[in-house]
Amino acid sequence: MTTLNSSTLRRLKKLKQAPTVWEGDCRPLPRSRGQHEGTNLIHIHQNAIEEDRPQCIIWVDGSMGMVRSMDIVEPEVGQEAFVRALLQAMERPQSPAQMGMPQKILVRDRSMQFYLRGVLQDLNITVEYVEQLPLIDEIFANIIQHTSASPPTVPVEQAPALYHQADLLCCQAPWEYLWDHEVIAVEVNGWDLGTLYAVVMGRLGLEQGAIFYRSKESLMQFRQRIAENESEDDLEETFLHQDCLFVLFESTESLTEPELTSLRSYGWPITQDSVYPIFGMLHPLEGGRPFLYDEEAIALTVAIDSFNQFLAQHGNKLKSGDLPALQGQYPIQVTTGDRETTNLSVTVKTMPELSEEIHGLVEAYEDKAPLIHEDLWPDKSLFQLLAMPWSSIKTLRSSAPHHYNADLAFPEKGDALSGLLIQTSRPKALDLIREIEKLGGIKGICFNPAESFLGETCELGLVVMGNGDLHLFGEFHDDEADSELVRKKWKQRCKTAKGNCAVIIAMGATGLSRGNPDLHHILGYYEVKLIPAKELGLGTLRAEPMFDFDFDF
Repeated sequence: MTTLNSSTLRRLKKLKQAPTVWEGDCRPLPRSRGQHEGTNLIHIHQNAIEEDRPQCIIWVDGSMGMVRSMDIVEPEVGQEAFVRALLQAMERPQSPAQMGMPQKILVRDRSMQFYLRGVLQDLNITVEYVEQLPLIDEIFANIIQHTSASPPTVPVEQAPALYHQADLLCCQAPWEYLWDHEVIAVEVNGWDLGTLYAVVMGRLGLEQGAIFYRSKESLMQFRQRIAENESEDDLEETFLHQDCLFVLFESTESLTEPELTSLRSYGWPITQDSVYPIFGMLHPLEGGRPFLYDEEAIALTVAIDSFNQFLAQHGNKLKSGDLPALQGQYPIQVTTGDRETTNLSVTVKTMPELSEEIHGLVEAYEDKAPLIHEDLWPDKSLFQLLAMPWSSIKTLRSSAPHHYNADLAFPEKGDALSGLLIQTSRPKALDLIREIEKLGGIKGICFNPAESFLGETCELGLVVMGNGDLHLFGEFHDDEADSELVRKKWKQRCKTAKGNCAVIIAMGATGLSRGNPDLHHILGYYEVKLIPAKELGLGTLRAEPMFDFDFDF
């Protein structure tokens, strides 16, 4: 056992020892839930156990009811980190606590009790075991409540009407026939807004929703700057200069039961495959935020309401092909927070000439932008990062029905080989294997940095085919500590294997075998390279309305 050195003991003995009782504990942090877990992109979830999550070491003065030190550590750190946090609590405590030592320490871990007794034996500090630590329990309960509770994204008074209009928009699904360069003007003329310029996202089968730019200039400047600027700094500045309100639709799969209850209270339908709306705004001086204030919520409700009526009237004509010249005027009734009702008449019309101008900018950008596909994977496929024991690898190399090895030579070091599992039904798995063969096999896997519509960072998981095609299999968000840790360990195993990993295609996507296939479920096995993002040369990808690789935020 590591012990304190003599100089440290002499220094600590100079501290004043007060008749206080401290509580100390180390607990896993609540899992960060990505607020918006993907549209139709497969969002990777690894069911991390507690030991895989970052740990929070906390020392509190139970007598005074104050936190003396708190530290976030990786799960694999040893008991020494617990002692380091204790020494900080003694010598460099958080304000307003003063330097000093306790008379007694309480912990709820037997092994930690014995460890601390040995370390602190020369400091006259009693270390006792207890089953519960009330003060720390209360602190972590508050942390969990804060983590899981989401503040209302829409003012309560405006929520029912706005959610109702979002539901109608979702049902009409204009992204099935409108492209994201086709502009429809909505003349709100209220709440300091004149005409909003609406574009629909989702025709490519990715992010679905509608963006309402506050001015034509803002829309055009954004599209022009995207087409012209190439540096990372310029693209970030371009993103921040958007001026718009938006509604985007995300899967309800990741929501907690209280959040689902809140949606139901607004009349939002919840089904097995349902989505829910995300409302927000962007402004050059305010940045981006996924919530609205009163006037913004009212204005967006009016915009979506009139837009819905326009789609209901002219939907068939909009489906005909090129954007035709159409116009309509619609009555809107608005109820404000003070329950006053106002009747409006809103004009909505298509903007064919502006749409053609933007389409030219889109084509210019697409000539130099990489195309990332998503249509290779069968519907409802399961994607999972996993570790394959070397014993299983040896069996697969000799017995997998469809086996591909690019004659890679790498050592069997570490506990396992990192693998990407793609699991679906047997017929779909066989079809997928045939399609992979047509694309020249699998060259490798790459995790490429990306930035979402609201500027949040993530990594895109890409499968690189033999012919150079890129196929997106998932998103990994930086705010999900458990996902980041799994990815980190996965990459480390690849490094141990000299940059190699595997792709496994398996049947049995339902039942007990889902996410845990037996060897006889595996129909395809590929040993491939983990390709560094720099080697692909894509830079940081960004999800914008015109991009072929839109993703959730």
